[in-house]
Amino acid sequence: MKKTIVFLSILFSINVVYAQNKSFTLDIEGDTLLMDNYIIAKFSIINTDGDFEAPALKDWDIVSGPNTSTMFSMVNGKTTRQSSYTYYLKPKKEGELVIEPAYLYNDTDTLETVPKTILVLPNPDGKIIEPKQPGETQMFNFSFPDNDTDLYPGIRAPEEKKEKKKLKTRKL
Repeated sequence: MKKTIVFLSILFSINVVYAQNKSFTLDIEGDTLLMDNYIIAKFSIINTDGDFEAPALKDWDIVSGPNTSTMFSMVNGKTTRQSSYTYYLKPKKEGELVIEPAYLYNDTDTLETVPKTILVLPNPDGKIIEPKQPGETQMFNFSFPDNDTDLYPGIRAPEEKKEKKKLKTRKL
């Protein structure tokens, strides 16, 4: 009986792992870009695997990529596997440019990402704007003193010891 219970619990946990949502997505921060800047395109594969086929990037120069990463986590019995392929892309021309779908081929099916359209605008001032990673959030907020006496709002730096002048005293 114990063997049956152990076997069924293992079988159930395997099913829970594989029954979780699987997805294959393209994440890009924003949909507008100035010419001569670049975007970060991140292809995320969650709870599945297969052979990744990058999209045709005919209107884009690849500045960097594919940069790959993998992650495995288990929290409160919930298992998640994630892989990603990240590309830094610079547009070759102005206008509406499309990042075509990427494909993920595995034994049971083929997954594909949704194509994304990016509007590339002229950049007469030559501004270079550092892109954010897709889904990036600021984790820490640091503030620095405005002057030498304010360390943080409401907290003052200790004042330097002033040299006390010694008064000469005379006995009368």
